[in-house]
Amino acid sequence: MSRARRLIGRVLPAEYRSAARDFTPNARNYLAAAALQSAGYGVIGTAFAIHLKDRGFSEAVVGDVEGALALAAAVICLTLPPLVSVFGYRRLMVASAFALALARLGQAYAAAAAGIVGLGLVFGFGDGAMQLLSPAFLSENSAPGRRTHLFSADFIVRVAAMFTGSLAGGLVPVLLEPIVGEAEAFRLTIVFAAAVMASSAIFAWRIEDVVAKRAPHPVRTWFDTLRGFSSWGRVCRLLVPEMLVSLGAGLIIPFVALFLRERLGATVTHVGVIQAVSSVLMAVAAFSTPRLARRFGLAGTVVITQLASLPFLVAIPLTTSLPVAAVLFWVRGMFMNMSWPVYNQLSMEGLPAADKPLVAGWVRFGWSIAWLAGSAIGGRMMATSYTTPYFLTAALYGAGAIATFLLLRHVRSEDETPEQERSAAARRVLE
Repeated sequence: MSRARRLIGRVLPAEYRSAARDFTPNARNYLAAAALQSAGYGVIGTAFAIHLKDRGFSEAVVGDVEGALALAAAVICLTLPPLVSVFGYRRLMVASAFALALARLGQAYAAAAAGIVGLGLVFGFGDGAMQLLSPAFLSENSAPGRRTHLFSADFIVRVAAMFTGSLAGGLVPVLLEPIVGEAEAFRLTIVFAAAVMASSAIFAWRIEDVVAKRAPHPVRTWFDTLRGFSSWGRVCRLLVPEMLVSLGAGLIIPFVALFLRERLGATVTHVGVIQAVSSVLMAVAAFSTPRLARRFGLAGTVVITQLASLPFLVAIPLTTSLPVAAVLFWVRGMFMNMSWPVYNQLSMEGLPAADKPLVAGWVRFGWSIAWLAGSAIGGRMMATSYTTPYFLTAALYGAGAIATFLLLRHVRSEDETPEQERSAAARRVLE
């Protein structure tokens, strides 16, 4: 244990080591639960689409599973936020962990496409709830002056866990195949991912709810919360870039494993390693986000990093070399995703505490609806061309970055010092 601590001390920047000591017990338990869920996501991201393809299902079925997930997540994001005060974060996070696990377990054994897609709805309930709860929970459980670090730590922990999961997703089928055969090896890999996701409930259950008062009437609470909501302007400004980026992501992200395997001849181990390395680079890059946010502001950091990813994204479908494609995927993913903790913080800054779950819900609703459309369209496009969707995604990502600058550049971090606030005011005068 002492050796591990010394290793972490060498790897982590000093400001993160200092910030980590200030994280609340709730934040630590949440990060542990998020890590386990993300490890399961890493396994799924490597093995699930290949598993379906090997069982004889088309790319359209892969897209429809993602669409079902997104549809359920959209419903959750609209209905759940006002009920956080009724059920509390802990119960909802525990329920989400079991929904994620049971859905993937069922999909591993479902015989028909309809059952697999239907279980995608169950997975979407858990996924949507966690996406909704995370920004509000982190915002409410961050120590003073440590909000950017906590949001960044959430991102870093998740992608580091996805690194482990992606490697496992590429190695477990290879290790099991000589024993049980290829089809069963992939099935057991999905079962393994479900077990990892279920274990996250242990840490979620240890969270102490920050909700001080529980309302006895959920329906009445839902309508009362909606009537008292005052942040519609922020919601509208967040939805535009969120939906543009989600639509573009839905066109390609669910099919990355198939792109690497079917177009470039990658093995499942290659896919796992490529996605694992991508996670490591994103985690390393995320260490710089607090510094970038201080230099360029929250919106500026998002815009700069997302635009920097576009040349690499456009180059991916133009190459026929697996090693070159791997490097392009790594750099693209690093630039595009390193700013997500900043964007999550951006969505919550300056909002009343009661509005935060509902704002997160509406934003995730917009993301889910756009992902539903993107994955459904992408699945059908991939059946005829593995390259065309990448160019459309680049255009949508570029539009999303521009929209972020135009609509959200005036949102400031609550962690800004008086000197930074004066600098920001000077920039606004110049604008």
